[in-house]
Amino acid sequence: MKTLLTLLCSLPFFLLAQDAPAPVAPDSVTVDTTIYDIADEAPRFPSPCERLDTTAAAKSECSQIALLSYINGRALYPAEARENNVSGMVVIGFVVEANGYISKAQILRDPGAQLGLSALRAVAGMANEVRFRPAVRDGEFVRFKYILPIRFRLEERKPYVLSGRDTIYTELTKALTFTGNEGDLGGYFNSKINYPASGEDSCSTGQLDVQLIVHPNGQVDVQDIIDYNDLGSDFTFEAVNVATSSYGLWSPGEYEGRPVSSAYDVSFTFAPESAACKVVLDQYNDAVAMISEGQQLSQDSITLEAGLAKMDQAVDMFPRDGRFRIIRGQIRMDHNRLAGACEDLTLAKEIALIDWYDSVLPLLCRKMEEE
Repeated sequence: MKTLLTLLCSLPFFLLAQDAPAPVAPDSVTVDTTIYDIADEAPRFPSPCERLDTTAAAKSECSQIALLSYINGRALYPAEARENNVSGMVVIGFVVEANGYISKAQILRDPGAQLGLSALRAVAGMANEVRFRPAVRDGEFVRFKYILPIRFRLEERKPYVLSGRDTIYTELTKALTFTGNEGDLGGYFNSKINYPASGEDSCSTGQLDVQLIVHPNGQVDVQDIIDYNDLGSDFTFEAVNVATSSYGLWSPGEYEGRPVSSAYDVSFTFAPESAACKVVLDQYNDAVAMISEGQQLSQDSITLEAGLAKMDQAVDMFPRDGRFRIIRGQIRMDHNRLAGACEDLTLAKEIALIDWYDSVLPLLCRKMEEE
């Protein structure tokens, strides 16, 4: 299914007069902190029309088109919504400050299935990237409450994505399957993987997620790799070497009877086997259990605090575990614990080199600074 986003035209009400020269901020120490929802001119997203000698109405229309293009390029249709055929309108509210930057973005209406979060991330990305022409009231720039409706709808999408020179099929009529080792992929990898000697001194423990691309000729390439625990190059090399050694041991995926390239995700867990590392390994297994239990408890508002406490214990034991940080950071963000979410997701980005939260981090961390 192809995804389309529509920016509705029901933008905030404002009064239009002749386009006047941009007002100049007064030198007075008195600052108007009121957040208005009616102004002589509403804020305008930057567009080429601002440089033209035309009316405020024309510039406003051009601004709406530019804003639509910006949101369309950043608001991804969530997998959960696609899989469950969920569409609908998300409404995001935010403040355009008198200096043109945005703040206080929040979801006002959410159809569910992660649509609201996707829209919020796209809007939050404007915090550091975009400077609006501020709203004008009585000849002065003022703060303005902007209401932005965004409609998500599903249409037929292509069965593949392009990645560099590769065409990777995401929809298959015959699944990609591992045929080696009697079909036991986990057993095959476990028999091949070796714990790097360089990790023994520090008892390095953690997980690498690897995305494989299996081609019709049986060739196996690594498309992506995420090191959640900053294990280092020796561990990465070992995972890549073992993953690509499965060359020729796959039955390629097919689309409408034709063999095609497709992706397969695998995880490698590295745990030291020396007796000296047994205590660390036991602690890590305990922490994994705590994170899992905490995640389950956090699904219910009644047990949310108990769930967060469990996750806090796990993170205290392994503060640089990227997976732990991502799980707790997501829970914190979902429950408006913005300072904690900023801390966790910023560190997860630093450790695992992920960009999943790049669009929302500026807003999370800006709100933390404001608090």
